[in-house]
Amino acid sequence: MKTIFKNIVALALFSVAFAGAFSESPYNKNLSAEDIESLGSGKTVIKNTGSYKKMCMKGENPGLKKAVETVTELKPAYFAEVIKEYPYEGNENLLENFSSLVMDIPSYAGIPYYSERAEEWYDLYTSAEIKSAQEDGNTQIVNADFEMKPFGLVPMKITSEKKDGYYYYESTNLSTMRYYDKFNCVSPENMKSIIVIFRSDDKWILYGIGAVKAPSVFFLRERVDTSFMNRIKTFCAYFFPKMVEQKHQAQ
Repeated sequence: MKTIFKNIVALALFSVAFAGAFSESPYNKNLSAEDIESLGSGKTVIKNTGSYKKMCMKGENPGLKKAVETVTELKPAYFAEVIKEYPYEGNENLLENFSSLVMDIPSYAGIPYYSERAEEWYDLYTSAEIKSAQEDGNTQIVNADFEMKPFGLVPMKITSEKKDGYYYYESTNLSTMRYYDKFNCVSPENMKSIIVIFRSDDKWILYGIGAVKAPSVFFLRERVDTSFMNRIKTFCAYFFPKMVEQKHQAQ
């Protein structure tokens, strides 16, 4: 009887430990085992599910919750995710380093971008000019003008927030975006790029979101998907690996 009781207790403790370990994962069932394996091998995973309801992240981190709430409130018709992991050991200052990297706004000009529609390489932004900036503690708010072909000059608001446990970045368009000045594509504050960085056990999770609220009609969908979503994915995929380059340069 004692042996049976010990086995039951051991099984119960194992079950609790297993459930606890599983619940600590920042990923939900929408991220496949293959994607998780890719992340573990150092690759960047890009998911273009098209629906914000298929977000692959979960958890109570305040930065992550803020991102989820922002996207849920926007209700975008176009949605994509970019994810990368870094080991915590050796990257203890990643939040500070990434913040200084991504908030160097003029450096956005010249980011290489491949247009699938035109099958050519372009600059993601041909110019990036800060118009105003303010700082309040660990929060920075920058208004900047970006020249984006084929949308012309696009004023954007960029918010950067670094707190204990996470880093949060959000950019939002401040004016109506027009496609080659022929028709309106996106209304003000309806295109968002979001990056959240937080620690999960022995690693950092870098999570990028591209979200656009725009008409999902047949003659616009392909243009929006290629012109906007590919740009946002390019932006995140460009900056995420930069941490490795920055680290090597410092050594």
